[in-house]
Amino acid sequence: MEIEIESRRENKLLEREEIRCIAVYEGTTPTRKKVKETLKNSLGVGGYIVIQEIRPFFGTQRARIYAKVYPSEEVARKVERAYVLKRAQSGKKEEKKEKVPEAEEKKEEKTEEGGEQE
Repeated sequence: MEIEIESRRENKLLEREEIRCIAVYEGTTPTRKKVKETLKNSLGVGGYIVIQEIRPFFGTQRARIYAKVYPSEEVARKVERAYVLKRAQSGKKEEKKEKVPEAEEKKEEKTEEGGEQE
């Protein structure tokens, strides 16, 4: 994935840097996690990155990305809404998905046990 910067703006009031860029990729639209890693590596951006949006262009392998870079997670918590920060955290969502099927299996076992008793 390649990133082409459209604009990079320092927002001193909210203590963040706002980056608008175009990502050129192959295959499916890149995940927020992959975009974060690419921004950190290619631009040398440090701090806490929040990917606000990834908008793919219709019919092409390109997407417009809007990212915000904060100096620390504490500063981001003061400014951003809770659902945006939850979405920005990577890895925790995958753990929840793994736990859900286990709960469904337990429910299925209970229904099978109930059917045998009747």
